[in-house]
Amino acid sequence: MNILTGLWKKLIHNAGLKILSLILGVLIWIVVVGIDNPVKTQIFTSIPVNVENEESMEKDGKFFEVAESSRTVSVSVRAERSILDQLSRDNFVASINLEDYNNGRVPILVRATRYADRIVSITPRSTYASVNVEDLGQKQFGIEAEITGDVPDGYSIGGSVINNNIVRVNGPQSVVESIERAVVRVSVQGMTRDIRTDSAIIFYDKDGETVNTANLELSRTETGITVEIWKNKSVPVVYGYTGIPADGFAATGNIIATLNELTVTGPREALSEVDSVKVPGTAIDITGATGNVTVNVILDNYLPDDVAAVNDDEGDVTADVTIEIQELSTINVEVPVSNITIDNVPQGMTAMLSGVGEVIPVSVRGLGTVLSEINPAMITGRIDMNEVAVQQNIDEWTAGSYEAAVSFTYPEGVYSGNTVVAVRVILRPDDSVVYSASGNGFGINDSEGADQ
Repeated sequence: MNILTGLWKKLIHNAGLKILSLILGVLIWIVVVGIDNPVKTQIFTSIPVNVENEESMEKDGKFFEVAESSRTVSVSVRAERSILDQLSRDNFVASINLEDYNNGRVPILVRATRYADRIVSITPRSTYASVNVEDLGQKQFGIEAEITGDVPDGYSIGGSVINNNIVRVNGPQSVVESIERAVVRVSVQGMTRDIRTDSAIIFYDKDGETVNTANLELSRTETGITVEIWKNKSVPVVYGYTGIPADGFAATGNIIATLNELTVTGPREALSEVDSVKVPGTAIDITGATGNVTVNVILDNYLPDDVAAVNDDEGDVTADVTIEIQELSTINVEVPVSNITIDNVPQGMTAMLSGVGEVIPVSVRGLGTVLSEINPAMITGRIDMNEVAVQQNIDEWTAGSYEAAVSFTYPEGVYSGNTVVAVRVILRPDDSVVYSASGNGFGINDSEGADQ
């Protein structure tokens, strides 16, 4: 007991001085610590800004985009040096809440994930993030094929088939509206066989620039496409014409065309059935012509549906076609009398030509080249006694001399000289019976005293 009492007396002896010493010791410790580990401010940069409550914009049919300058933030952090030394930007989380959006701005909140209770303050250098907001747009596009490259000589690029040729686009209205067309690009460089591939869909604006699709929602990003490679084939072009030139003129048969052979292409089966390109006569009409007739013919119009002309230029393949027309010449040729026949001679009578020699001069017309090679023996004449009876109002035939016109038949390219050739036909009965013309033929007439 005495020992405890002694200790107590020692403790309380000069108690004020001892308390003062304790306080001084604490203050000295604080000063020493403050000198060795002071509170400082440090800046941490490039802290990513997270977005919260994105669905609030989507629910309202809006698209938002955080401005590039607001996607990261720098913060000033006050804390003891020993704490700051252990911190990095990864120990901070910055965020914006889109429910706090107001007129293009959203407050930036930053918190620490480490030593939060030892940090004096966290102050963002930018207190607001800039957020662009606009209406959502939607559009549908037909996908086109864009073929690049060249196939080897003798081949052509045929048809193309896109497996899924529609793409739907959702996103910021300004971006959606800027899209002019959607294409898939395929290179056919050096190819001689069909190509089947999957290609990415590329979007172009009206200026032909590609559209950035980072903020777009696409129903598909690529599609399958088949490009056919066709072999070429050269075939002759056959031209026809129709009509008759003006009187005194004829077509020489000479056709002059700027294109007499056409290179065509198409699927193998269709191409195998094309041996020539036939331009029908209806395409060139020479009716009433007094000189050469030239017509521009679109050859594509006369190709089968699955076959196309190979053309280095855009547009149709055409040819200027000239049908040569010349004026007819007139000459006289001597046709053998033996080439003239007498038809429908009355029964019981014989007929012969009178007053002619071995040949009869006949005026003919034709092209110079034809007339220079004409063979008179190829011209035949015909006298129809029925026609003579009609023309001369003869009801009854009697023996005698009758004038008759000869109708001639000419070889191809030779025409009548428009001069009537008339001869005398002598009818002689086999006996004194008189015949009368009746109907299409001649019957026996029993009347007596006919002129012999």
